Amino acid sequence: MAIKKHIPNCITLCNLFCGIVAILLAVNGMLKNAAFMVILASVFDFLDGLVARALHVKSDIGKELDSLSDIVSFGVAPAFIMYYMLCYSSDYMTQYWGIRIMPFVISAAYPCCAALRLAKFNIDTQQTDKFYGLPVPAAAFVIISLQFYEVGIYAAAIYNKGKRESMAIVILLCFAMLSRFPLLALKFKNLTIKDNIFRYALIGISLVLIICLKFKAILFIMMFYFILSIIYSIIYGKEK
Repeated sequence: MAIKKHIPNCITLCNLFCGIVAILLAVNGMLKNAAFMVILASVFDFLDGLVARALHVKSDIGKELDSLSDIVSFGVAPAFIMYYMLCYSSDYMTQYWGIRIMPFVISAAYPCCAALRLAKFNIDTQQTDKFYGLPVPAAAFVIISLQFYEVGIYAAAIYNKGKRESMAIVILLCFAMLSRFPLLALKFKNLTIKDNIFRYALIGISLVLIICLKFKAILFIMMFYFILSIIYSIIYGKEK
């Protein structure tokens, strides 16, 4: 029993480890590899709660450890990725102590809002079937997904134009995380189709998109997640 209760926490620490590796890779300019590590961190983030519920070993420590890991993997790590993306995109001349000010300010805003989002989530008892505001891992996916587009509007916004478009992306993500917009919670209380039809739909469509588009599917998955959440909220609201 003593060993069993630590299994979910060990999985959560794997999430944290992936976030640390992502930061180190981003610092060394390996942005796509850093994005891969954030994706891997999200897998562990999904599994820790699933395993905890399966083993019936939920704990307050596990909840706090999960948030601490999330702020590193889905807050700080994407901020580092964004910072170096911005540094590579445009000619930012204003520097102090080797830090490029504009990319730093833009990137630092994101983990600050992510930390506030996670803190609010920990004390909010209403966010069970629905999230209020964009979940921090989902926001991180929006940032890292830009790494997988070498051509097209997404790459142009980051690598060619740079400044205004990148600021807009981060500002929108910050507002989305701190908003009260209802979104489908991805946590499974059980595995029945009746209670999880929207979650299974999201997983199924996501798998199809990943098979067809590989990592470029992330943005399309996020779009489908928003659409599915709107439909879920309409149905859920009527039932209430």
